Amino acid sequence: MKTAVASIPAPLRTPLIRAGPLWIKAESAQRTGSAKYRMVAAKVDAALRAGRISDGTTLTEVTSGSTGVALAEVGRALGLPVELHAYETIAPEKKAAIQERGARLLLHPTSVPVSSLLDAVRRASAAGRTWHLNQYDRSSTPAAYRELAEELVRQVPELSSAAPQVFLCPVGTGGLIQGVGAVLRQAFPGIRVVALEPQAGVGIDGIRNTELVHLGPEDPYDRGFPDEVVRVRAPGTTLAVAGLPLGESSTAAFLAASARDWSSTLILAPD
Repeated sequence: MKTAVASIPAPLRTPLIRAGPLWIKAESAQRTGSAKYRMVAAKVDAALRAGRISDGTTLTEVTSGSTGVALAEVGRALGLPVELHAYETIAPEKKAAIQERGARLLLHPTSVPVSSLLDAVRRASAAGRTWHLNQYDRSSTPAAYRELAEELVRQVPELSSAAPQVFLCPVGTGGLIQGVGAVLRQAFPGIRVVALEPQAGVGIDGIRNTELVHLGPEDPYDRGFPDEVVRVRAPGTTLAVAGLPLGESSTAAFLAASARDWSSTLILAPD
């Protein structure tokens, strides 16, 4: 094939910011503005090396926004077509970012179950018409999130000699909190892992209420993984910390941590 593995831009080392008792790993500074770039780059790289992607292969996924932007960016870098499926409620800025990168974006009504969208994409992939990123499959993502976690562990001593006591992470597919949280539990024994989710009936870009939106037995997110679940309202606006803008879910996490009496809280801000 003409495209080379090396042509995928490597993920960036993003900053860890101190804001009082809060430490914020700002993945908004990542390529495409979210941690999803790490996972997408790792999965596509693995597929290229295994020969599952060749010239002209269409890369496809069902996305709520950030994963789609990342896949569109990687596809553009490789010169490969990208087809993305999302709901009509996708955030306008995510829709624009996907289309600006030349990907084909197909929008669906929210009445269509996500399982149905995934089934259609998987059938097309099984028939050899496309390559499915399959962000819910954890088989090739641990390396990407372990790299993020280890990067984070190396950065903590740069800010403090004390270990963080709480790890707060928004939950989308669940890969971030499980992949990073498992490493942090080893590095900082006793750290409390807290999942951030939206309240019932509340929409926050990129995250889900796992009691209400779950794929059942095939969902790789273990709802028993976190020590605690905090469900919040939509923040209504987004914030910037140390000059770095935070996305909606990251802002919600920052506000939730600020309102509690947790000490030395590490927030993974995915966007």
